[in-house]
Amino acid sequence: MSSFESNDVDLICGYHIPLNGRATPIRMEDVPEMLARPDGLLWLHFNLASQRARHWLAAQDWLDEFVREVLLEGKDTRTRVESVDDGLLTVLSDIHYDLKYEPTDIGTLRLFVNARHIISCRRHPLKATDRLRRALDDGQKFDSTAELLADLVEYLADTLNNVSDKLAEEVDRTEDAILAERFHTGRSSLGQVRRMVVHLRRHVAPQRQALGRVTQAQIPWAGEDGMARMLNATGKLGDVLYDIEALQDRTKVLQDELSARMAEEQNRSLFVLSWVTVVFAPMTLISGVFGMNVAGLPGVSGHESAFWWVMALIVVSGIGMWFLVKPRR
Repeated sequence: MSSFESNDVDLICGYHIPLNGRATPIRMEDVPEMLARPDGLLWLHFNLASQRARHWLAAQDWLDEFVREVLLEGKDTRTRVESVDDGLLTVLSDIHYDLKYEPTDIGTLRLFVNARHIISCRRHPLKATDRLRRALDDGQKFDSTAELLADLVEYLADTLNNVSDKLAEEVDRTEDAILAERFHTGRSSLGQVRRMVVHLRRHVAPQRQALGRVTQAQIPWAGEDGMARMLNATGKLGDVLYDIEALQDRTKVLQDELSARMAEEQNRSLFVLSWVTVVFAPMTLISGVFGMNVAGLPGVSGHESAFWWVMALIVVSGIGMWFLVKPRR
């Protein structure tokens, strides 16, 4: 179990958050009591790999049936931000905690947010939710669930920005390898970076658009401060998207440069091979003719010096082809 998870296999973490007060961690057995309390905010973060967590979510009649279906859905990873009853149903992409810079390292975070509750769940440990958990443990205060959601989006933007910076450094190293004509190294690393960048953009672009629509909507329980913080967090996500798109353009240019340099290297090799073939063509012809085992070859019968004349002819033809081809290189 990762160090940032609680001892519960179903409830990863849970907090009761008094308005503008310090959050109190809660355990799974405390959840019914906390749900019945009319004061403060409540964040429950579940592990969808736990059957007990799935059964608990499926049994919550106070949640809309459609909300429960989306929270428990495991295959649909499309970004989703839409209003349901008095809350927001959200499906976002986050980075796995044990990132290895592979496209599969992007996970899915499902949330339902209303005036008092945030219900979130995931299958793999994610970075943004862990940062939010640590912020609550460090005493950060919130006046609304909208502010808490805005901070989560901001942490998500920071996480994606860190990944983008690492990929930019990898692109720099790849560019140096290509310029140094280490084509095998450059091609291998460039392919991995391009796959990751394309996958990131595929997830970040719809998130930016969906969350941008939220900032333009009227959410009664969000408040002005919550909407302002959401607008700022969405702006950060837009900046990350711009950086990712710039990275994608760089990798395309590098791919073209790599292809051009490899084609140039291949053409150079083919030129050398063609040049050697042309120079040795007369030699091959002469040696082939005098190597035929037939009678009547001129200069062979009765003359022991014929071998040296053939060798001289081969050398002269080679030198002649050298001077014939060299000015036309």
